[in-house]
Amino acid sequence: MVWNVEDGCEVKKGRKQYLVKLNEKTCSCRRWKLCGIPCQHACCAIWHTGGDPDNYLHSCYLKDTYIKAYSYALQPINGSHDWKKSGIEPVLPPIEREMPVRPKKNRRKAKDEQKN
Repeated sequence: MVWNVEDGCEVKKGRKQYLVKLNEKTCSCRRWKLCGIPCQHACCAIWHTGGDPDNYLHSCYLKDTYIKAYSYALQPINGSHDWKKSGIEPVLPPIEREMPVRPKKNRRKAKDEQKN
């Protein structure tokens, strides 16, 4: 790992190299930005600076967010037999039709024709 600026570093793995920016929470492999969990390159940079990767997680992975999301009880709803009718016709599935088939290469012989 090579520290190159105040908030970033370059992590080399074999012939590949990745640019990690800790302040922006990005890595050039893009895994960190896609899932919100620091990738292996970001973890290497975080540990090098003496930080904890748990502090760089997206807020949706935190316990407080989970508790907030599920703190309210879900109220049951009535079944479909109690729903109001809207008057709109229901959407029907598409009509099935036979797809065109590739033509046979050989000519079909008549029943009375001799086979060669």
